[in-house]
Amino acid sequence: SPPDKKLGTMHPATLVAIDLAGADEIYCMGGAHAIAAFAYGTESIEPVDIIVGPGNQWVTEAKRQVSGIVGIDFLAGPSEVLIIADNSANSEFIAADLLAQSEHDPQARGILLTTDESLGKKVEQELLIHLSQLETADIAQQAWENNGEIILVSDINEAIELANQICPEHLELHIKDPDKIVAKLTNYGSLFIGGY
Repeated sequence: SPPDKKLGTMHPATLVAIDLAGADEIYCMGGAHAIAAFAYGTESIEPVDIIVGPGNQWVTEAKRQVSGIVGIDFLAGPSEVLIIADNSANSEFIAADLLAQSEHDPQARGILLTTDESLGKKVEQELLIHLSQLETADIAQQAWENNGEIILVSDINEAIELANQICPEHLELHIKDPDKIVAKLTNYGSLFIGGY
């Protein structure tokens, strides 16, 4: 796992999770150079059988180049989130989630589909507040300005139709009674339900 920027080393919670998962060896590193180290080995790291996990465009390219030398999970594109929200949603949470994906890469994409125009305007205001406090604001702002969207839909059915067409990596539901629409959502990588 790469080092936490504030701590300069692996976050303790990450370290505990890795230990609980049963890892035999733990390395604090990331990036394309970590991919090379795991694929080819170094003086202190033995080559591995498979490399899994997300990364920026440089990590993805490194994984592509070592595929066949080692196994890889897949080549991920830029990070992406699509949020479906109604008037019951928390605009601060939505802005934070949009930027959590946008800060990964200037090519990342954040999309809000909402049935409530006033929520869309509140999210826009919250995005500015969050960006003023975010350490990765340069990347997140570039991604949001180039690829971010707030789309007003007429109803939840229109949001479902658009979500199924877009096929997002991460799909979030910030709506009343989300269980009523889950079965209608068919094309996404992972589904997150509710503000938390």
